[in-house]
Amino acid sequence: MKVIRYSEGTGQLKLVPSSFDDLYLLARVIGVGDKVTASTYRRFRPNEGDVGEQKEVVIELLVEKVEVDKNAQKLRLMGKILSGKPLEYVKLGGYHTTTVGEGDAITIWKDEWKAYVLSMIKKAVADSRKPRLAVVAMDDEKATFAYVRGYGIDVVTEIYSKLSKRLSSKDFDKARDAYFDEIVKKAGSMQVDVVVIAGPGFMKDDLKRYIEAKRISMGKKLAYTSASDAERSGVREAIQSDTVSRLLENEKVKKEFELLNEFLAGLNVGASYSGAGRVADALSQYLVGTILVNDSVLNDSEIKATLDSAYRQKVEIEVFNSDDDAGTQLKNFHNIAAIGKAFAKRERVR
Repeated sequence: MKVIRYSEGTGQLKLVPSSFDDLYLLARVIGVGDKVTASTYRRFRPNEGDVGEQKEVVIELLVEKVEVDKNAQKLRLMGKILSGKPLEYVKLGGYHTTTVGEGDAITIWKDEWKAYVLSMIKKAVADSRKPRLAVVAMDDEKATFAYVRGYGIDVVTEIYSKLSKRLSSKDFDKARDAYFDEIVKKAGSMQVDVVVIAGPGFMKDDLKRYIEAKRISMGKKLAYTSASDAERSGVREAIQSDTVSRLLENEKVKKEFELLNEFLAGLNVGASYSGAGRVADALSQYLVGTILVNDSVLNDSEIKATLDSAYRQKVEIEVFNSDDDAGTQLKNFHNIAAIGKAFAKRERVR
């Protein structure tokens, strides 16, 4: 994420997203009633009935709907056109969908930029400098390839080994080497700095020996750890493992799981709180150390008031992806929870 300009007086923030993580963050930041300006395309028809042609325009929208298209890796903003240029290609008051991708500049206007929202933007700018991570969870049957993104685990593809016990020793070795070559090729093409190879049994160790014997260079760091299976659950297990904890120390996904476990431990002894009402009450008594909140409720007025109060007290606020595993569990606690200040300190000292 690159911030081009911010004006507190006008409520204007211009930035350029540099990754899909940034687009996902903007989907959480931009709410109904905000105004956005970006370059887009509209079909211009000089005469009624003409097919028309696409014209590039700059449009200011009053946002009514925000969504993320994971397949296209785009952010879509739908709403009413307030202004635009060239004016002859723009229908004021009409409706339009603006699509924003990586590298596209966008300007956002809010009546008020909440401090905790600005801190999320600042963190995204800092995170853009951090290494990214991929995980390959594999066994003797299949390999699952996933990115560890700011919004959670993103499984991108699976491949199958075609290994069989019925194969002769020679054919088995040939099929295994072909399987390893395909893993190396796909892992090498992943746009990351670090790839973690995980799985049960000895297959991941055989892959490591194969890579070392062939002196294969993927142009990125490789790490190896154990996992129970080659599924999404194996990917999740890998990113929580002690072996790769140093690689993920500052990664959001691992932190979400750690915080959720800390919250659940505190809940058992009455040192954690869930739901906007109980969290707000705990804040009023200065009992809260950390707040966990799902991105799906950030525009809720009660949640906003609670987070404002937390920010004034310098309480740590962690925003979860409501569609990912930790966020799904947080939904069971009304999408917002808090870890008691004293309990959090005690747990982190251990």
